[in-house]
Amino acid sequence: MPTRNEPCLCGSGTKYKRCCLPRLDAVARELRERDAFLDGLIAWLKTEHAATIEEAGGHTTLMRLLRGPIGRGMSAAWAFNDYQPEDGGPVLIERYAARRELNESDRAIACGLAEARVDAYRVRSVTPGVWLELESLSDEMSVRVAWHDEFERLQHGDILVLRVVGATSLPTVWGPGVHFPAGTERRWRARLATQPANRAEAALALLEFHPDDVAEPLPDGVELHALTWSIEDEEAVLEELEADDAWESLGQAMPAGWAFAWPEDAESGRSDLGGWQEEPGAIETARLIVFEQHMTLLSADRPVLRDAASHVEVVLGELIAPCDASLAA
Repeated sequence: MPTRNEPCLCGSGTKYKRCCLPRLDAVARELRERDAFLDGLIAWLKTEHAATIEEAGGHTTLMRLLRGPIGRGMSAAWAFNDYQPEDGGPVLIERYAARRELNESDRAIACGLAEARVDAYRVRSVTPGVWLELESLSDEMSVRVAWHDEFERLQHGDILVLRVVGATSLPTVWGPGVHFPAGTERRWRARLATQPANRAEAALALLEFHPDDVAEPLPDGVELHALTWSIEDEEAVLEELEADDAWESLGQAMPAGWAFAWPEDAESGRSDLGGWQEEPGAIETARLIVFEQHMTLLSADRPVLRDAASHVEVVLGELIAPCDASLAA
């Protein structure tokens, strides 16, 4: 951090004491006030709405288990920011903000927290000690968030799932967030494009989503071609494919089954189908899905499809029936 008389890290050319320091001091004071406010909120929740909090926790059990303390914190924020109680009334944070006995300062904090929706953000820039510039993947809006010590490891393009509060001198983060590498952006955008309309369900869908559990969506303009074979012994087919060095496992396909990637050199000019990536520059140009009594090979490149099909037929031999060429899209 600069001294008071050194140039501010934001690049304005102004001394730190006359630029970002006053705003960061104001944010620190507001966050202390927020911490004190949270003590009262938590006490009220335990006294007045313990049953509702328990009901909400039933929806976030897996998230809390898999993400430990972070999952517990995000689960708690969802319970009183998003969860719709069974009585059909407002969410808990809005009920707290409406209490007559609240002073104006606490009411302003409650209203600010109530407006903070969980979202996925891309890191646009990092100014250590000053702020983090984020871009929402939902609406492309940018926001500068006051610096937090946990931001030190972030890099341009990384994805953050968190809540941003605008009711402070500089926007601040509300509750814990989760960090994902830059290469997952397309998968996050695909998740956001299919968000439920319901507020609680939409928030939970983001909090429970993990990009490693899904295949990369296809790039715009890519058209897939397919070949399908009939198979009798799914386990035998999978065993042969897993022993073949040409394929790398992608995980479970939709609705179920196995998918395998065919890595190629990115310099070949072929379209990247996304998904498994062995090393920088390696792309997936074909995908093989084995499911029940069928095996399907997909690619956006017909020559690749033919080459991969020939390889598959040699490796699997009599384990697959002859391919019906009419099945090629």
